[in-house]
Amino acid sequence: MKETFNYKQAFQHPIILRKIYKKVEMPFGGVRLSRFVTMLSLFALLLLFRNVISALNGIIPGLSLVIYILIPFYFSGLLLQVNPDGKNLFFFLRDYATYFFTIKLRRKKYSNDAEVLYMNQTMRTRERK
Repeated sequence: MKETFNYKQAFQHPIILRKIYKKVEMPFGGVRLSRFVTMLSLFALLLLFRNVISALNGIIPGLSLVIYILIPFYFSGLLLQVNPDGKNLFFFLRDYATYFFTIKLRRKKYSNDAEVLYMNQTMRTRERK
């Protein structure tokens, strides 16, 4: 008799970065790929506002290290715990972007999963005498 094995847990296991290239190893064991990508995204967002951050660094010295490293690390953990509509955050953002650019911006109208054509045009009617 054959036994079936449930691979769901193995496939949902996160991808962990332990080494970047061949010589750069993570000193603390490893970091999830999704968290690393989220941290890089938040870091890039903080670089856009670096003038504001440098003004804060003038008031409190040593604050830039906290802002550029600890804040993206902390907020990436918070963002990965968010499950909008029961989905992973990245899958939700991908699906929302698909909806936004294909339906919302083009102002399409749907009825029973079929696109309704000519909804934005007015009908010409004959005049009554």
